[in-house]
Amino acid sequence: MKTNYFSKVENKYVFNVSLIFWHLFIALSTIAIIISVLVFLWSIIPPTERKVEKQQYPEKTQYPEPVEVLLSELKLEEIKQEETPPPLAQVQTTVAKTDQKVVEDTQGIDDYETSLKSLKILIPPSKYNWEGSGYWYYPYGENYWKYYKHEMYRRRIVTESGLEDKLKLSYKTTDAKTYPEKKKILDGFIAVIKLLPEEKRIVSLQYLLNNSSNNLSQSINICQSIASIIPKMADEKSTLYINQLAVFAKNNPNDGSPFIDYVSTIIDKFDILQRNKILDGLINSYYYFFNQNLPKLTEATSLMIPMLGEIKGEYHPKALKQYYGLYLSKNTERDYSIAQIEYNYQQTISRIDQQFNLEQDNATIEYQEKKFKKSEFRYKSLVGIGGGIVLIVIIATLLVFLSIQRSVRKIEEKVSLQGTM
Repeated sequence: MKTNYFSKVENKYVFNVSLIFWHLFIALSTIAIIISVLVFLWSIIPPTERKVEKQQYPEKTQYPEPVEVLLSELKLEEIKQEETPPPLAQVQTTVAKTDQKVVEDTQGIDDYETSLKSLKILIPPSKYNWEGSGYWYYPYGENYWKYYKHEMYRRRIVTESGLEDKLKLSYKTTDAKTYPEKKKILDGFIAVIKLLPEEKRIVSLQYLLNNSSNNLSQSINICQSIASIIPKMADEKSTLYINQLAVFAKNNPNDGSPFIDYVSTIIDKFDILQRNKILDGLINSYYYFFNQNLPKLTEATSLMIPMLGEIKGEYHPKALKQYYGLYLSKNTERDYSIAQIEYNYQQTISRIDQQFNLEQDNATIEYQEKKFKKSEFRYKSLVGIGGGIVLIVIIATLLVFLSIQRSVRKIEEKVSLQGTM
């Protein structure tokens, strides 16, 4: 009786309660799997990095106006001519020659030859030394050369370089390797010397060749700049001013061409007989008065130009030098103010840049944290999906066993009832 009672209780309550309990677990596992899948899908979406906008730089405070020097402040007839400091010494660049033969790129050679012919028309080889001079040296004796006719048995000793050799050296200095590049250099030289009388051409060309820049485009720009000033120096008997400008441009690669361009715009404002001295004064003042500050030199010179009409031509060089001295002394406080403005502006820019870099770093850190967090959730979601599936399988297995057990008991009860009948 007791066994029947417990079986009835088990069938009526225990199995039903356990079914509800296990089904509840399956439902919760299913919900966990769905949530884990959603989390996994969210975690595989790449995170977005926060965009940082850089604060705009403020406008620089306007410089104070320069203090002008009055014409009455110049004492031209009372002050003796002072010697100006010489410009920096010319730095000569030499390039070693080599007899090594290389395969030559002949593209553009016809155009180059055309320019070379134009140069030879301006400086005729019949009048000037193009080939140079020298003699042959036979290290093994002349008979070896006569018999074998091989260059190893003789060597050319150059006693004087011709224009051909100097042109080749200039090409090497400017790194002009191809014929189109060589043509550009050659055309630059031609643009200068064609403006001069024939007797001045070869020495002027040598000035340009001896001071070739080591940069192709810079060399071309220098020649163009010098060409612009030649018509305004037409009354000069000497062409030493070309050498001065070429040396200056070579020693000051950044300011060379702009300086010459500026000089060409103002030199004709000065007395025609004093222009060579003015050029000397401008070059020396660039170093001595303005410490290689070209914008400052052009500012001061441009303020002085309107006074020239009221100054005798013979005093122009002296007036220029005096003006620079007075201008710098009267603008000392302005220079300090400009330096302070520049300092404050650079500090502001530095703060903006630092803030921008800091925000960029923070945005990068946030981005990396988001990536790490998503990877962490991705791992946890995979664990959740796997755990939920395993739990459902285990519970399903238990329910199968319970169902089998219950079915067996029902069969046993039916058998027992049939036996009693």
